[in-house]
Amino acid sequence: MTLLPRPGLSAIVTVAAAALLSVSMPPNAPAFAPDIHGSILRAALPPATADGGVDEPALAEITGSLLTGTGNEGSDLFQGDAFRHFDNAARPADVCDRARDAWNFFVPAVIAGAQPAGPPEFRTTANGFGARSAFGGLTHALADFYSHSNWAELAVAANRAPGLAPLFPTCDPAALPAGLHTGFFELTAANGLDGCPSGPPPAGSSVPPSEGPPAPPAPFEECHLTLNKDDPGTLRGREPVPGYPGTTYHQLAVQLAVEHTTALYREVRGLVAGSVPGGVDGECVTDNLFRASRFAPCAVPNTTSVIPERVSGQPVGIAPSPPA
Repeated sequence: MTLLPRPGLSAIVTVAAAALLSVSMPPNAPAFAPDIHGSILRAALPPATADGGVDEPALAEITGSLLTGTGNEGSDLFQGDAFRHFDNAARPADVCDRARDAWNFFVPAVIAGAQPAGPPEFRTTANGFGARSAFGGLTHALADFYSHSNWAELAVAANRAPGLAPLFPTCDPAALPAGLHTGFFELTAANGLDGCPSGPPPAGSSVPPSEGPPAPPAPFEECHLTLNKDDPGTLRGREPVPGYPGTTYHQLAVQLAVEHTTALYREVRGLVAGSVPGGVDGECVTDNLFRASRFAPCAVPNTTSVIPERVSGQPVGIAPSPPA
């Protein structure tokens, strides 16, 4: 759930704005929002105590940092990359464009960085840090889809469970609901930090034109301002979900993000395990990747049988025949 201003800010301006907000804004400002992305990862990824789990050093690198631009949280430093946040998708085809761009950007880095290194034992990876950071970036994009789109709202309106969106590894617009979209955001002087144009105020209102109701340009139906469920206090995030007693749209988006992140983790593990060359145990390499403190040897033991030597035409272990 992206908590900083949407596209258009440079890395320096984004960090500076975050620092300024932390000083000058009231306690309920976005800069003080909880570490939602980090909590999603911790809930979704199995601990190292379980088979195929993630240890704390690996989780820290997957989570990353806004200041370094790495991992999941580092994606907020790249506000201009729509694929990192599923921004400005007016129709299902646009949603699939974002999904395809995210997959093609992050997954090759995961696979390349996870390749076994250090023969003959292959205890290390080519770039484990880079692979874990790239996986974190992919999980950020996935979580933002559920927060920034109307996927959950469409399911609730149709009286069905939202389920997980068919986004990765391939995305077909025909497999998505016809009305699926994400919110419009464009950071300009006229739109302000909300990134949403204002329509004319109601007739006779004393509201300034700049503070009129949100008016996204065609073909967008909603602005990010009114659609996002990034935080428990956003306009849509705080709305109760019909048919889900005690649940807000923010909570539902987090739940879907957790479930899908778990499924994505299993899928990526399978891709990594299947990508290693012969003579190396793919599952071992994957365990080393997601357990950053683990350096187990992943070379497959040589099981080639050795043909016994023969002495004087007789098999080893059998006494030669006495001379005639």
